[in-house]
Amino acid sequence: MASLGTPAMLPQCTSCIRRVARLGFEAWKPLQQVRNKSKAAREAERNIVVKLLQDVPRFGRTGSYIPINPALMRNRWFPSRIADYVPAVQLKQLKAQGVDMSRDFTYGVRVALEEVEEDEQDFIQQSKHYVRPIEIDFLSPARSMELLNTFVPPTIDFARQTIEQDKAETGRRYGASDAADILTAAAMAHKPKPAANGIYGSVSTADIVATIKAALAHNDEAARVILSEGDVKFVTGHEEDDTSRVKQLGMFKVEIKVQGAEEPLTRNVRVRAKE
Repeated sequence: MASLGTPAMLPQCTSCIRRVARLGFEAWKPLQQVRNKSKAAREAERNIVVKLLQDVPRFGRTGSYIPINPALMRNRWFPSRIADYVPAVQLKQLKAQGVDMSRDFTYGVRVALEEVEEDEQDFIQQSKHYVRPIEIDFLSPARSMELLNTFVPPTIDFARQTIEQDKAETGRRYGASDAADILTAAAMAHKPKPAANGIYGSVSTADIVATIKAALAHNDEAARVILSEGDVKFVTGHEEDDTSRVKQLGMFKVEIKVQGAEEPLTRNVRVRAKE
């Protein structure tokens, strides 16, 4: 029989007492609310502050400090010299001075009038949003030719597979009739034979332009040179009616002249057999 002084349902050991006390505290513990950051807040944390070098509509005027996505700055704005990076020391000073670093969404945008006079009878067309085009500083023809003369080597090499010459048949084919041999000989006589140094395919002005652009890409200023297939032509080694390609091994001369240039640039093109 249970004792009258101690209730039977109360915990008797110390571990049971601690467990019951812990359950009581957890019942009264307030719930902690966890809120996830929004997508806009996460993007704002990733943005970096840059300095505009040009007027950009919906962002700000020249000299403004605005936040922008690092990928957009790295891939488009910095290569095009639209904006420049702000060093960490300068950014700390600007924050201490209280400089405004917010984006101006209304800059460069024409806002339509909200109210018009009631007596006005003419229809007013809503003005379109004005977006100022990005100005690209093109190189002059003379400067382009100087850069081409500096970065294009005197000789441009290409490797192509040569065409193997057909071996002449010295004996009569086994099992072939005299008539078949006569027809075969007549067909081979009229078939044009490839040149001794002929190649599969050709070396075209498009190949030369691609090679020149790869050489210019190592310099920031030279990479801005605009060169097309029409600016390059073969002087030697080409067929009579086609100055855009050669089809044999050897050393040939080409002329390179950008639009607006006075004198062309001459370079050698060497086509060698592929090993």
